[in-house]
Amino acid sequence: MNRVSGVIKLHYRDKWSWMYIPALILFSSFAVNLIISFLIPNQDMYTGGVSSVFIFIFVAGILVVAQTFPFAIGISIRRTDYFIGSAAVGTIASILFGSLIFLMALLEEQSNGWGTKLHFFHFPYLNDGTSLEQLSIYIILFLYMFSLGFLISSFARRFGKKGMFILSMVFLLVGSIAVFLLHQYEAWWIISSWFASQTAVQLAYWLIPFVLINLLASYLFLRRATV
Repeated sequence: MNRVSGVIKLHYRDKWSWMYIPALILFSSFAVNLIISFLIPNQDMYTGGVSSVFIFIFVAGILVVAQTFPFAIGISIRRTDYFIGSAAVGTIASILFGSLIFLMALLEEQSNGWGTKLHFFHFPYLNDGTSLEQLSIYIILFLYMFSLGFLISSFARRFGKKGMFILSMVFLLVGSIAVFLLHQYEAWWIISSWFASQTAVQLAYWLIPFVLINLLASYLFLRRATV
């Protein structure tokens, strides 16, 4: 446990990457959109600016292994402890930012879009459920983005540039075949109908198995990764 806490402390020494930069990106985007909304009075303004912080957490998941894994192994931290500590940091960050966006969405709803009908944090459909469901959606989305980035970085550490190139080609081939088959059998409407029948929180719950799979695969890759 001491080694795991050491990994957590190792990550949180870089508070800029985990806390300050994503918060700065989020609120600077919000400030810009809020100013614009004042210039367009009495009109509902929908913006996807909040997605920037989700993208940043995805990038953070990619960078964390490249930046800290060799150092951690170099100071004799076990790979298992490194994985647990890193996953814990990603989970903590997901809970913190998920809670922050949830609270900002509540404030936005209560203030009628900050008095300008701005929809930056609060959106129809996404925020239609209970408070607990809305909070769960944000946290799960952050966890998925982090775990996906963590998986990509762990795979790259295990197999290197050659492995990443082969994986990219495989995804391109499989994706092309999948799109062809969906078009050939006109299955797009079945998929779109299924998505339309799900609530936002139901779709978020479907991501939980993928989060677990991403983390498990990351652990397996890191166990055999070279420094």
